[in-house]
Amino acid sequence: MLFVKVDRAARNLRDWADLEALSESTGVPLFFPDQPTGETPAGRMQRRMSAVFASYQTDQQATDIRSGQRRRIESGLPLGRQYGLRLVRVNGRSIVEHDPIQAPKVRRIFELFAYGPHTLETLADTLARQGIIYTDRQPRFTKSTLHRILHNKIYVGKVQYQGVWYDGSFEPLIDLATFERVRERFGTDFKVYHQPQLTFAGGLITCAHCGRVVTGEHKIKKSPGGTKRDYYYYRCSGYATDGHPKHRLNERQIDQQLLAFFATIKLDAETQAWFVEVIKARAKSGQADNKQRRVDLLRQHDQLAAKMQSVLDLRIEGEITQEEFAAKRAQMQDRQSAIRLQLECLDHDNDEVADLAIKAVELSKTLRRIGLQLTTTQNARF
Repeated sequence: MLFVKVDRAARNLRDWADLEALSESTGVPLFFPDQPTGETPAGRMQRRMSAVFASYQTDQQATDIRSGQRRRIESGLPLGRQYGLRLVRVNGRSIVEHDPIQAPKVRRIFELFAYGPHTLETLADTLARQGIIYTDRQPRFTKSTLHRILHNKIYVGKVQYQGVWYDGSFEPLIDLATFERVRERFGTDFKVYHQPQLTFAGGLITCAHCGRVVTGEHKIKKSPGGTKRDYYYYRCSGYATDGHPKHRLNERQIDQQLLAFFATIKLDAETQAWFVEVIKARAKSGQADNKQRRVDLLRQHDQLAAKMQSVLDLRIEGEITQEEFAAKRAQMQDRQSAIRLQLECLDHDNDEVADLAIKAVELSKTLRRIGLQLTTTQNARF
C-alpha cells in the first residue's frame, strides 16, 4: 500500500492501528516515499511516532478552530456567509454590514409574509412577479430557501453557535416585531421545512409507542427487467431502539388510516350553519379592531413624514452630514414602506381568514371523497 506520508494514511491512532493490522494480516507492506523507513523495529517505531504527531496536529487544529469560532461569536460576528449580509474589512477588522443588493430582498420577504396573506408558495410567486430574484444563476426563490430565511434569527441581530443564539455586534436587518409576526404565522413550534416527496414526514406524525417523530425514507428498487421504481416508507425515528416495534408503513397504509379518520368527521347541517355564523361574527369583530389599527398606522405614518421633514431641515442647515442624513432617511423610508404594506393587507386579513374557515367547514363534508380521489391518482408512488 502506497501513501505519500504517514499523515496521509491516518490522522488518528485508531486508524493507524487498523492500518497496521491490515498490513500484517494481508502481508501487504506499507510504503511512504516522502518518509522512507525500513521494515525493522526502528522503522516501525518511526512510523508510529509520525502517526502520533499527525494525531496531535489534527487535535490541535480542531481545538484552534473551535477557539477561533468562539472568539468570533463572542465578538458578535456570524460564522459563514448569510444571505442579505456581507463581511468587510475595516482597519484590519471584520465587520458585518447590510448587502446593498440582497438586504432589500430579505426585508421585502419578511414584510410580505408577515403582513400579507401568503404561504411559502404564493410568496415565491409574488417575488417572481415583482422581479425580485434570488441569484443570477437561480432567479426564483425556492420554498426551502424562503423557509430558511424567515426562520433565521441573524436578521434580528443574533448569531448562533452550537445551537445557542448570542447577541450580534451588527445592526439588525429586520425589526423584532416583524420577526415575531412571522413566527406567529408559522406557529409556536417553528417546524422544519421537509421535502415535499415525503408527504407525512417533517414532524407531522408522532409514534404511538414512544412519542418520537415519525420520519420518512425513500428507496429505489430495480426490477429484473431493469425498471426503477420509487418507494416511500415511514417509521418511528426510534425504530432501532431495543424493544421498539419494528413497524414500517407505506403511503397507502397511512392514507387508509387517514381515510378511516375522515369518515368519523361528520357535521349535520345545523352544526355547519352555526359554525358559519360564529365565523362571520368573529370576522365582523376583527374588522372593528382593524379600523382602530388603521388609525394607529396612519398616525405613525404621518409622524414619520414629519420626522423626515425635520431631518431634511437639519441637513439643509448643515447640522448633520450627508451620510447621517442618508442613513436616517433610509431607515424612515423602510419603516414607512412596512406601514404601507400593513395598511394594504389590513382590510383583507379577517375576511380572508373567515372565507378560509368557512371553506374548511364545507370541505369536511367531502373530505373522505377527496382523499379517495387523491389515493387513486397517486398509486404510482406506492
